[in-house]
Amino acid sequence: MKKRLLILLVAIVGLLTLTGCWPGEIGVETVFNNTKGEGKRTIVLDVMDDTLSETPIPNPDDPEGVEDKGAVVNNKHITGGIVEIQTWLEENAPEFITVEPMRVEGYHRFFTLTYAFKDFEDFLAKYKTLVDLSPSMSWDDFDDTEKPSWTVSGNKVVFKESKAIFEASIDWAIDGIYNSIYDAADLAGFVGKADISVFANYKVMLGDGSYEELQHFDPEAVDGEGTGKMIFITSEDFAAEGVFPAKKTALIIAAIAGAVVVIAGVTLAFVFLKKKKVA
Repeated sequence: MKKRLLILLVAIVGLLTLTGCWPGEIGVETVFNNTKGEGKRTIVLDVMDDTLSETPIPNPDDPEGVEDKGAVVNNKHITGGIVEIQTWLEENAPEFITVEPMRVEGYHRFFTLTYAFKDFEDFLAKYKTLVDLSPSMSWDDFDDTEKPSWTVSGNKVVFKESKAIFEASIDWAIDGIYNSIYDAADLAGFVGKADISVFANYKVMLGDGSYEELQHFDPEAVDGEGTGKMIFITSEDFAAEGVFPAKKTALIIAAIAGAVVVIAGVTLAFVFLKKKKVA
C-alpha cells in the first residue's frame, strides 16, 4: 500500500512538473516630475499565454530544458482564457485608475494600469485607497517606515517605500483575479493565491536620479536538484533620490526683471540724448 501511495505521489509531482503555471510577473514604474511630487505610476502584469505559442513555452527556471521542469501552461487556469484578466480589470479597477488596452508581444500578454497624481499628498491618498481595497490588509496595518515618504531639501528629493506596502496596494487585483476567474484545474491544492503572481520589477525616476531592481536569470542560483533560476525582487525597502532643475517660474521672473531693467536703461538713455539735443 505504501509503495502504491509513493508511486501515486511521484506521478502527481511529475505531472505538475511537466505542465504547470508560471506566475504573472508584476512590474511598477513611477515617474515624479517635480519637488511637489506630481507624476504618474504604471503597473504592468506580464502573463505568458501558451495559446499564443506554436511550440511549448520553456520554463523560465529551466530555459534549456535540462531539468525536465516542463512547459508553461497558463491559459487553462483562467476561466475564459488569459484575455479575461483584461475584462476583470476594466470592470473592477478603481475610478482613478486607467486600464490601458491589452498589449501582446510574442506569447506575452501585458495588462497595464496607470494613475496620475497632482502632488505627493494625492499620491498618498490614492495609495491608501488601493491598500484599503485589499480584503485582508489596510493602510493602518503599516507603520510610517513602511509607508511611502517624500523628503524635500531645496531641489533635492528623497522618495522611499517598502515592498510590503506596494504588494498590499495590488492585493485587490490579485485577490479578485484569484477568487473570481482563476481555475486551479489540476493544480488544486498545490497552487494558492500567493503563487499566481510575483513582484518582478521596480523602477522610480525623479529629477536626475533613479532606482531600479529588475528580474534576471541567475545560472548559479541553486534551484532544486539543478542550478539556475529567475531572481525577482529581493529588497524589502526602496529608496531613490534626485535633484530637480531650478523652477522655471523663477527663471522666467528673473528674465522679465532683466528685460525691464534693460528697457528702462534704453528709455533713460533716449530721454537723455533727446534733452541734450534740445539744449
